[in-house]
Amino acid sequence: MLRQLRKLFSFGRQEPTVIDPEPDNVVLYAAVENSKPNNSRSALNPAILKNARSLPHHRERLLSMQLQHAKVCSPQRCRRLNSMGITTTGDLATADLPKLAARFGAPKKALKVLKQYRRAIRFSASVPGMMPRDALLLISIHRRSVRGLAMESPARLHRDLERFAESTQGRQQLRGRRIPSTRRLKKWITECETATRGARLHALVT
Repeated sequence: MLRQLRKLFSFGRQEPTVIDPEPDNVVLYAAVENSKPNNSRSALNPAILKNARSLPHHRERLLSMQLQHAKVCSPQRCRRLNSMGITTTGDLATADLPKLAARFGAPKKALKVLKQYRRAIRFSASVPGMMPRDALLLISIHRRSVRGLAMESPARLHRDLERFAESTQGRQQLRGRRIPSTRRLKKWITECETATRGARLHALVT
């Protein structure tokens, strides 16, 4: 019995440590394990997030851009918004849209359009190299978020933009401009993938 107990309890890599002496002189042993708890979060160092691209320069430049240069709306609508004190994309992104829409002839329709402009400005501010007019095109084909764009294929996205460009709404929105090239689309998708991956790592660390 003593031999079996020793064989059962003395399998560790280190010297056995006495736990409890029994009255019949049988000593029970147990291996001492020095293993550390495996915490998957501890392997994620916040330092790895330093390489995540920050966008302050892109956002500042975009939000200080004049509406007519951003080409998010027609020149006539830009002049109308300018007369209301909305001169930059940042002004439009932070404006009280219901109050602003009430100054148009059709407030409900104006509010819907202004919300779309704001969505395009905020979307483009999150993707380096993207302009509000580009984001407006993507929103028109139901690509509205960084996370969604990160899962897209450049070829499929370009094909959908080509189809949209042939529609009446697409021609009005493009106003003679070309749709973004596949190369530009691929760059935006890569930026969105980087941003999404960085956000996931940050969520795991925190």
